[in-house]
Amino acid sequence: VPMSFGLRWVAPLLPGFFRAYPEVSIDLHLSDASVDLVADGFDAALRIAALPDSSLVARRLCAVTQYVVASPDYLAREGRPAHPRELADRPCLSYAYRARSDVWRFTNEAGEEEPVMPSGPLRVTNSDALLPTLLDGLAIAELPEFIAGEYLADGRLEAILTDWSLTKGGLYFVTPSARARPAKVAALSDYFAEHLSDPSWRWPRQ
Repeated sequence: VPMSFGLRWVAPLLPGFFRAYPEVSIDLHLSDASVDLVADGFDAALRIAALPDSSLVARRLCAVTQYVVASPDYLAREGRPAHPRELADRPCLSYAYRARSDVWRFTNEAGEEEPVMPSGPLRVTNSDALLPTLLDGLAIAELPEFIAGEYLADGRLEAILTDWSLTKGGLYFVTPSARARPAKVAALSDYFAEHLSDPSWRWPRQ
């Protein structure tokens, strides 16, 4: 499970799972690095991505939106970008494990595409590490809504370039296809589907 997502949204679900299935134990591996489920012997993973074709079996639990955000202080001082290409001249923080390399690929409803290569003072392997620099008004960053939602809701961050969208991804429960799925894995898949298919991190609040 990706670390930030696991700490915020998976670990709090586990007490309820253990009450429902007291005979099942979980070895929870939290990492943002890419893991080979088959080679490393994992029964399942939660992945947040636009999943390519693979030999894995993926159950889509919900969509995950990415937002480009900045603090109100940054926007008051530097102005609000009106077009993705303006980000080329702005300090942008980046995430080392981002799928499809470091390029932010924007599209709009007119079908226009605008790739942007973020460049700035910080690149991290966990998105939570972007928050202090971002909240201090020093740069712009891309954050998944399950992190950004609380900051957007209370005004500490603002979404920018909202007429454009980044590559749309989802939250997937993934298992190797080479094995029969054990009942305990099926139970966990159903439990996550029940509790994560309509997540409370949505912004704006539905």
